[in-house]
Amino acid sequence: MGRITLHERYVDLGVKFIEEDAPQRALRYLNRALTLNDQSYFAYYNRGIVYDLMDRLEDALADYEQALAIQPNHLASIHNRAVVLRELGRAEEAIKSFDAILKFDPDNDDFLYNRGAALADVGRYEEAISCYDRAIQLAPEKLDARITKASALIECGRFDEASAAADAILEVDPASVEAHSVKGLARLDNGHPQEAIECFTRALDRQPDDHSALLHRGIALLRLPRNEDAVLDLRAALKNHPDCDEAFYNLAIAYVKLGDREAALDALQTAIDIHPPRRAEIRKAKEFEALRSEPRFKTALTGKGEVGKRR
Repeated sequence: MGRITLHERYVDLGVKFIEEDAPQRALRYLNRALTLNDQSYFAYYNRGIVYDLMDRLEDALADYEQALAIQPNHLASIHNRAVVLRELGRAEEAIKSFDAILKFDPDNDDFLYNRGAALADVGRYEEAISCYDRAIQLAPEKLDARITKASALIECGRFDEASAAADAILEVDPASVEAHSVKGLARLDNGHPQEAIECFTRALDRQPDDHSALLHRGIALLRLPRNEDAVLDLRAALKNHPDCDEAFYNLAIAYVKLGDREAALDALQTAIDIHPPRRAEIRKAKEFEALRSEPRFKTALTGKGEVGKRR
């Protein structure tokens, strides 16, 4: 057995500090390793992991690609590159990378799950469901794949199947906040707001500040209509996620129903400020008929002039 070189020692230390969740120290040693040997694919791969942990995604991608330039068949680098591409919003490229890695390892449940997630990102939900099904078949305990499959079923309008998938999760993990929430979404989209409220309430019993459950219970309450209760949930949803345009949009609907035009206009303007494409939806929404004659409403839709609370 040959002696361990200084370069290899630095790589080993980098890996050690990754495992100890000390990315800055890991980075220091991996940089030293690459100074000594700039052809070490394993050093690039591990430095990519460090950059990923530090949320330096472009740097992580560059290192994974450098690792693959040296060692084209390094599966972990191919996989991590695909994951980072998806995180960067480059889902189609990520899918191609997952396709490449699955040729080497077609029965890897993690690869299948992540390919499904990338397919869902671009609206290819039926293909995503097939990936999730294969991942679940290989790893029945993989609850995240079951959750994302249920979400994809909702996107396909297969609401009863989504509810059944959530129920299957709850048989294994009755305390799953995600399963209660996804079942609530399925019941809400299938036209059963009261059943949805019950599901979201179960989720909130376990995690009172869960953003998704608060947001969607608020939307379900609007459907009944229980407008004052909806306002409470939507405002609570905004405490931890003050940039949620969907919450502001539905808050505006609630205020219109309660007859508070000023509050509705404030909420609409904030929704538009956060996500300008909301304008197109607002133009068509019959919920805002009562606001159409308001100058502030017209200004918000055109994006011209300063719009804020009246003084």
